[in-house]
Amino acid sequence: MTYSNPAAIIAISVLFPILGLVAVSLRFYTRVNARIRLGIDDWLTVPALAIECILSGLLIWGATTKALGDHLPAPDVPGPDGYLFSDSDRQVRLLKIQYFFDWIGAFEFGLLKLSILFFYRRIFYTGTRTTFDIINIAFIVFVIVWMLAMGIGAIFLCKTDPRSAWGPVVVIASKCSAQLPFLEGYAISDFIMDVFIWTLPIPKVKEALMIYIWQKLICVQIWGLHMTVRRKLAVIAVFLIKSSTLAASAARMAIYIVYIVNAFSQSDGETLVTYLLFWTMIECGLGVIVVCLPTLRSLYGKVSPGSILSGIKSALAMRSLESHGISEPGIQRLDSLDQSGKSSSSRSNLRGKNEGTLETYIVAAHDLEQQGPLSKHEIRIRDEVEQY
Repeated sequence: MTYSNPAAIIAISVLFPILGLVAVSLRFYTRVNARIRLGIDDWLTVPALAIECILSGLLIWGATTKALGDHLPAPDVPGPDGYLFSDSDRQVRLLKIQYFFDWIGAFEFGLLKLSILFFYRRIFYTGTRTTFDIINIAFIVFVIVWMLAMGIGAIFLCKTDPRSAWGPVVVIASKCSAQLPFLEGYAISDFIMDVFIWTLPIPKVKEALMIYIWQKLICVQIWGLHMTVRRKLAVIAVFLIKSSTLAASAARMAIYIVYIVNAFSQSDGETLVTYLLFWTMIECGLGVIVVCLPTLRSLYGKVSPGSILSGIKSALAMRSLESHGISEPGIQRLDSLDQSGKSSSSRSNLRGKNEGTLETYIVAAHDLEQQGPLSKHEIRIRDEVEQY
C-alpha cells in the first residue's frame, strides 16, 4: 500500500478544488469590496481553477475505476515480454489520464505563472522602465511561449495519431519516441521557472548557496520592510506555502526522471504514473491557493485577535448603554468632562488610560445620513471607534 492509494487520490481531488474555489472567490470579493479594478492577474485564476477541476475529475475517474492507486492486472498476453503488448482496459484508462494530464497541466502551470507575473506588474510597476520591469515582461513572453509549446507539443507527441499514447508499450515506443525527452524537459523547465519567478522580487540574491539559505533570505528581506508585524508574518506565510508548491514541483520532476529511466521496463510503471499524477494535482492545488493569498491581505485583519477583542469591547459598551436606559439610535457623542468627571449630558462611561482625568462618552451610530446638523462638541462616525 502506498500513500497514493485511491482514497488519498480522491481526497486531494476533492479538497484542492474546494480550497481553490474559496481562494478565488475571496480574491474577487476583496477586489470588489475594496473597489480595486480587476486585473489580468485576477482573471487568469478563473481558467486556472476550471482546469484544476478538470484534472481532479480525471483523477477521481481513475481512482474509482482502479486505474490509479492500484496494481494493474497481469498482462493479457502470455510470455515474459507480454507486458509490451498488453492493452487491458485499466491500462488504457491509466495512459489516457496521463496523456490528458500532460497537455492540460501545461496550460494550468502556465496560467498560474502568468498570474503571478502580472501581479508583480500591478504592485511593482511605477510607470518608468526599470530593470525589474524589463525582466518581468521578458518572463511573461517566455511563459506564454513555454505554455503554448508544452501544451500543443504534448498533444502531438505521437504525431497525428494521439491514440497511440494509450496503446501497448511497444506502440508507444515506436510511434511516440519523442515523449520521454519531451516530458523530462517539461518537468525540469517547469521547476526552474517556478524558482526564478518566485525569487524575482527578492533583491540582490548573489550567494552561491542560494538554494540552501533561500528560505532565510526571504524572511530577512520581508522582515526588513516597513510593515506591521502581522503583515510581515502574513507575507512570510505566503512564501512558506509557496515553498511547499516548489517542493511538489521538485517531487514531480524527480518522478518524471525516474519514470523516464524505467519507462519500458517491467517494473511497476503504473505506480510511478500514479505518483506523478498525484504530485501534479498537489502542485496545481497549492498553486491556485498561493497565487490568491497575497490579494487577501485585507481579510487577515478581520479575523485577528485584535478585531475579536474590539468586537467584545463594543458589545460590552452597548450593554452598558442599555443598562443606562439609552435606546436612541443614530448619534455617536464624545464629550470631554471637567476634572470631577460630572456631566449633565452623560450617555455612558468609558474611562481612559489616565483614570479620573478624562472620560469619553459614546453612543452607537446608525443611519448617519438621516441625522440633522451637528451640534457643538458632536462627532458622527461611520466606522468603529476604539479607545486605547
